[in-house]
Amino acid sequence: MVNPKQQVSGRGIRILGLFVVVYLLIGSYMYFYMDLPTLAYAGYGLLSWVVGMLLFYRLHNAYMSNLG
Repeated sequence: MVNPKQQVSGRGIRILGLFVVVYLLIGSYMYFYMDLPTLAYAGYGLLSWVVGMLLFYRLHNAYMSNLG
């Protein structure tokens, strides 16, 4: 059985997938075309993690409110 505490809609999955693709594209561009210190990459990773968690939280809340 699927745990409803960790679900998002099909549309939410596509949005999260798009977020990951954009994250990878920006990260790849930063790595290959910009000469940045290591701290910049760590900051980008941390900021992206926070934004991804907030995005998941909003999508999950929207999905759960539509269920009931």
